[in-house]
Amino acid sequence: MNNRVSRFGWVATQDEGAKIPNRFPTEKGSLNSPKSAGFKGQTKIRSPTFFIDIDGVLYSGMEGIAGGPAALEFLRSKAARFCLVTNTSRMSVTNIVQHLTALGYDISRQEIIAVPEIAVEYLCHRYGTARCFVIGDHSLDACFTQYGHQVTREEVPVDAVVIGLSRWANFGEIDIARRLVEAGADPIALNRDLTCPDGSVLRIGAGPVVAALESVISRPVTLVGKPSAAFFDAALRRTGFQPEDTIMIGDNLNADIVGAAGAGLRTILVRSGASSNEPLTPECDWELESIAELPAWYLANFPN
Repeated sequence: MNNRVSRFGWVATQDEGAKIPNRFPTEKGSLNSPKSAGFKGQTKIRSPTFFIDIDGVLYSGMEGIAGGPAALEFLRSKAARFCLVTNTSRMSVTNIVQHLTALGYDISRQEIIAVPEIAVEYLCHRYGTARCFVIGDHSLDACFTQYGHQVTREEVPVDAVVIGLSRWANFGEIDIARRLVEAGADPIALNRDLTCPDGSVLRIGAGPVVAALESVISRPVTLVGKPSAAFFDAALRRTGFQPEDTIMIGDNLNADIVGAAGAGLRTILVRSGASSNEPLTPECDWELESIAELPAWYLANFPN
């Protein structure tokens, strides 16, 4: 077994697979100007593996991204392994699979790593079982209680305050969270995304809620989702992918691109979601208009 020391500080093994433990200067390129998969200053990719974001890459709200199902089937035809990685906390993994299936994707439960599962792993390691005050969708309840954690939305003593995406978060919840943190609870954010795509609407994400809490507490918030290096570390451990051969495909420059680059991954920005109009950053290796251009990009960069 290959042990990896997580950036959260605990040791886990690649043999765990997708199971939650019971304890616990680069050049920018595009489709029109492809660059070598072994570009200057970086090791040549031997056999590419992919982490692929979901919302904004494979679908936007209730609508699928054109060419998405064909792009994933192309990767399968090339025996290119991939895993979907997501910061979403408003849908359970089962609901995500159902939504993707309805949009024409052929995806299994084992091919998705969602941030609530990483939060569960963190809580299992730190507390064994934890009492949690949760701000976020009620789908989080089932994920946490499945592994023995207790979930409340009342002002009672807890071990952790967990913040996920809540479409209608309110200051009453933040007010309770502040008092619980000041009493000793561990503040945990599933992500810090400022916005999230919802069809043609760009909605406020969990980030502003996290920022509101941070403005009134005296201790740092632990981030377990993207762009935290700990998230990518956990995803690499579960999949067995090697960072030097793994390419992150995402629509969010900060969460997907900067975060993945910081963990040692290559990156592709697709312009179909959150960062559709933002200028490229040095951490971005390639950009595509959408996931539909992935097969042509792949053939240009990995012709053999």
